[in-house]
Amino acid sequence: MTDRLKVRLAYQRGWQVVDNDHVIETFDSKVEAFSYVHAKGARVWLAWSRTEIGGRSPPYDFAAQFQQDGVGRIMKTLHGPSAGTWFWTCSDRGARGTVATKDEAVVEVAYTRRVIGADLPR
Repeated sequence: MTDRLKVRLAYQRGWQVVDNDHVIETFDSKVEAFSYVHAKGARVWLAWSRTEIGGRSPPYDFAAQFQQDGVGRIMKTLHGPSAGTWFWTCSDRGARGTVATKDEAVVEVAYTRRVIGADLPR
């Protein structure tokens, strides 16, 4: 199994967790599907594209989507004392941080955890 699994809406069948185009499991809710992915030690596969602001794409700036919803962003800091680091954030103004490399700026992990409420006090 890979470290990134797709979760997709299966019309009238719930939510499917998919690995390499093969359905692994089907769930009634998105939260259940995300919980399964998290329990497997994986993260939900998000669709990535260049960020567009006013019709332009800033360098080193990427947006993440799940289904049709924007869920996060990563961008490289180009100036100042933090130049060269990567900033990441979940779009709901929740989890965010600054890390040394693009590979560490993983919105997918934070978004997976936020959907299932993994970081909420119990």
